[in-house]
Amino acid sequence: MGLFSKKKTKEKRSAEWIKQALEKIEELKPRQVSEPDPGIRYMVRRSDTIPDRTDFEIWKSQLRFPTFQEMLMTCIEKKHMSNKEFYKAALIDRKLFSAIKNNRHYKPKKETAVACCFGLKLCLSDSEKLLELAGYKLSLAITWDRVVYYCLKNNIVDIDDVNELLYAEGEKCIRVS
Repeated sequence: MGLFSKKKTKEKRSAEWIKQALEKIEELKPRQVSEPDPGIRYMVRRSDTIPDRTDFEIWKSQLRFPTFQEMLMTCIEKKHMSNKEFYKAALIDRKLFSAIKNNRHYKPKKETAVACCFGLKLCLSDSEKLLELAGYKLSLAITWDRVVYYCLKNNIVDIDDVNELLYAEGEKCIRVS
């Protein structure tokens, strides 16, 4: 099997498209900082009053955020996708999807969480929210993350297209199993 085993009915992206996308991805790199910003203070002041432990327990008991698994299953339902449609689009095998679906506290690898974003065809802001629930954030200082960020920002949601850009940048392609 080739690098991109999924057969596509649409025309392959041209080399020119890849070149243009890579130039735009390169522009996303954060600028180099030689000296620390003098406006940033590095000292942390300690408060004289430490909150009571019971206050923290009350605050914690009132918080309720969905887990990655709960949000993923909600998104699949809202997109009117079958489970099979989703895990095929995300390049996730059935066994892994079953593990995610049946474990409310499942902690996916970053690559798996990103693949879920592409499988659901989420926009950048929704993808960032789903990734945050998995405990991840995209960093423009990391080439792999920068390519993913570019694709999400520009609504390039087909994993084969994303993999073409990752491969052209010399990065690991999205392969979840």
